[in-house]
Amino acid sequence: MNNQKMKWCFLSFIVTCFLFCTLTPPTFAETNEKDVEKWKQWIRTNSYPLEATKNSRKDQLKFLKKVLKGKRIVQLGETTHGSNEMSATKVELIKYLHEELGYDVLAFESGFAETNSAYRQLHDLSSTELMKRSIFGVWYTQEVADLFKYLQEQEKKGDPLTLTGFDIQVMGNLFTKSTYEWIKQVDTSKADLFKQAEESMMKLQDQKTEDDFVQEQAKINENYSTLERFVEEHRKELAILSPQQEQDVDILLQSLKLRKETLMRYELPNWNVAHDIPIYDVEQHPMVLRDRMMAENLEYLAEEMYPTEKIIVWGHNYHVRKNNSKVKYAEYGQNFLNNMGDYLPESFKRQAYTIGIYAYSGASLDSSDNKTVKPVNEEKDSTSLESLLKYANHSSLFVDFLHTPYNKRTSWIYTPRIALYWGFLKEEMILKEQYDGIIWIERITPAKII
Repeated sequence: MNNQKMKWCFLSFIVTCFLFCTLTPPTFAETNEKDVEKWKQWIRTNSYPLEATKNSRKDQLKFLKKVLKGKRIVQLGETTHGSNEMSATKVELIKYLHEELGYDVLAFESGFAETNSAYRQLHDLSSTELMKRSIFGVWYTQEVADLFKYLQEQEKKGDPLTLTGFDIQVMGNLFTKSTYEWIKQVDTSKADLFKQAEESMMKLQDQKTEDDFVQEQAKINENYSTLERFVEEHRKELAILSPQQEQDVDILLQSLKLRKETLMRYELPNWNVAHDIPIYDVEQHPMVLRDRMMAENLEYLAEEMYPTEKIIVWGHNYHVRKNNSKVKYAEYGQNFLNNMGDYLPESFKRQAYTIGIYAYSGASLDSSDNKTVKPVNEEKDSTSLESLLKYANHSSLFVDFLHTPYNKRTSWIYTPRIALYWGFLKEEMILKEQYDGIIWIERITPAKII
């Protein structure tokens, strides 16, 4: 099941596991008009406008130097994929973070193997090709293509913004071709074995029975193990043939390791969901497993692969927010499941500043098919996150939570609040528990896939 289908499958999964989750009644905060007026005044005074002005972006975003002081990792969320304005805003922030604050690694919610394989070909591909060999199709837009052009430009200037990924899903054959050609220069038979392993991995979900699945799974696992041994034994030959030499070989080994992890931990639960086989242990649902494994990958990137670099993370609000298990459906009071943020260690969280991005109105592209337009729900609670931030009278803005102490003017950040998941599903959360800051956009429009 691909990334887009998995997100929508999650909604039906919540219904399926309803009886197995903790239930608590809705806990909407008691408010009165005086409280709300104080909140509005604080928001007007303490929000940072992000809409285009006569000032340069550099001047407009300089507040980030203070807000992000001491933070090695910045996580940029989005409440929905497929929005022009959300992607454009993130691209502008990334450029500023790189040029002004020294963030030199960009980790996408896309396959580790695929993004790193594409980055090896940075000089051999157009910016659009680089994008389409790296990340999920929901982000194949002009705004994001401009980001990949920027990656190429920065590398030529000698100030690279390194691309990587933290997802575990197999993204078609994006990893196969260039890696096959690389290995083939050392050993044709092992290149063929690699191609066979990748093709078998992509067809694994087509198995008709669980017995067939398990047998095929074992064969693929052995093939990847053989390839791991080959890469270790031929490290020097492979390094000579790749731009970043030894580092590229380390990344290839990690990619093969993650393929095996995905194969043995994730693929069978994924097959079970596709064949309507109930999963009663929510920790073994592929949606939850994926987030757990993405957390492990992010920790690896931060602690092993790039232990001294400053990192930008691009993902959905659902994955990057800090304590998803504390978020509830507003209508039902049902707890959500653990997400990537829940699984990340405290050592990572202490280094990170997490930004959620929300929209007040408009529409986005439905990422289940990249064609359908999904409107933002306009029926909003008057004290929801989206409604309150509209009182700042900006078309786009940023609000810092991390450095905001509790008082009567800021209590809305510390009490249960409604915000929209994918622009239409009401969630209840304490904002301070989930995000360090929020970007709010008054109106979004559906992305155009290129």
